[in-house]
Amino acid sequence: MCDPISIIGLGLSIGMAAANYSAQEEMANQQQSANDSWVAYQRRQSQEFQKRDEELRRNADAARTAATSELTVEKQNKAQENEQARLTTALTPEDIANAAKGDPNAIAGMMLSGQQHMADDVKGGIHSRIQQAAAEARDRLAALAAVQSYGGSQYGLTNRANTILNASGQDIRLAGNERAGQLAAYNVAKAVEPIKIAQHGGQALGALAGTGAQIAGGGLGTALARGIA
Repeated sequence: MCDPISIIGLGLSIGMAAANYSAQEEMANQQQSANDSWVAYQRRQSQEFQKRDEELRRNADAARTAATSELTVEKQNKAQENEQARLTTALTPEDIANAAKGDPNAIAGMMLSGQQHMADDVKGGIHSRIQQAAAEARDRLAALAAVQSYGGSQYGLTNRANTILNASGQDIRLAGNERAGQLAAYNVAKAVEPIKIAQHGGQALGALAGTGAQIAGGGLGTALARGIA
């Protein structure tokens, strides 16, 4: 007959081995679940990053397109013409503008005040000279307006282009900074590792199983020895 102690040891060894296997199986299932969660997290982070990055890229491209569309030759020419007309009106005194348009009394009336009795031919000659001088002055003011319309006047081409490019540049830089931040955050997310499941008590179970095996082995050895004897 087998020694009862040997039977108990054998049962303990088998029970510990079964418990250890069950624990290992549970650990494997938990690890697989953790791995699946990590894969889903990484996929979600990647999709969100790609979506946001594409959105920011489109914002930057829209800012660039808006700037280039405002700086076409046609729009630049139109802006220059409008600014030249505005400056011409602003720089030209009303009297000079009227005299240049053919109104001899616009300036002559003031310049010839008190000379009502001068000869008509003399008065006519003076009127003609005044009108010519007014026209020349208006032309010079118009030329000055044209020059300034290309430069740094309020709505001149230089200021207009700088305003458009600065606004576009700010939008592009903002999008670039946000993209850099998004990339940094995504790199942190990519560095996240899956949870590592550890089997608590696995070594103890293994040790108990080993002890049970030793007890069982010793019992079986005693039993065999008695049988042989």
